[in-house]
Amino acid sequence: MKNLIFLTMMAMLFACNDQSNDEKTSNETDQQNTSELDESKIGRKNFAIVWKWKTRDLQLMEDNLGAVGFEMNDLWEDDIIENLYFNKETGKENEYFPNISSFLKAHTLEDAQNILNNSILVKKEMAEYKIYPVGAKWLGRKLEAIKERGATKSYVAVWKNEKELNQTENAKIIDTQSAAIMELWNKGAVENVYFDVAGTLEANDVTDFVFFVNANSENEAREICDNLPFAKENIASYKLALVGVFWLGQHEDNK
Repeated sequence: MKNLIFLTMMAMLFACNDQSNDEKTSNETDQQNTSELDESKIGRKNFAIVWKWKTRDLQLMEDNLGAVGFEMNDLWEDDIIENLYFNKETGKENEYFPNISSFLKAHTLEDAQNILNNSILVKKEMAEYKIYPVGAKWLGRKLEAIKERGATKSYVAVWKNEKELNQTENAKIIDTQSAAIMELWNKGAVENVYFDVAGTLEANDVTDFVFFVNANSENEAREICDNLPFAKENIASYKLALVGVFWLGQHEDNK
């Protein structure tokens, strides 16, 4: 029951600042001009964020629920975080409070960490996070295919190349990998794919690619990943984590 209350409250918090259609129409020009002039967002990089509850103090969590919701809403509306997932399978101690995962946009890793470290969740030692620098967004969500596939859980797969690839010599395996991911995307099996083109060809500190696997179990998700060409050829390895279900995309999509 508390789980339902949590999700209902969070949904209300994210909807509370939405304008009516009339208000959006009257302000549409001003908002567009503001967006065009906001040069501070140019050149930002993407970071995958996976949160995990740190505290077992349920009262602390309940007392700060509203503030955390408003804070996340502001980051979402400001186009700082996007593509949020929530996982309610957090263990017995925190079973009423799902973990949230998302992508965050910032110019540098330090900027991204500063945003997270100044959040209520971190300042009050309620939760801790793992951060993965990732590449540009390649594929979003193919909604029709996802619906046809049916309701499943989502797992984030974070990939890192084990060796450098020469684009000329390894063009075939790179193309085969891309085609395999595209096929999975068309089937609704993967979504929100972020891909670091440079990192696939050379060693750097950026995670080579990240995507979300839609599957009924971790074994099914691993089978999907293990059958990709990069995994079969031992070119890349991956870490897999349950993130639950998709919740929110980009704020622009809801206008």
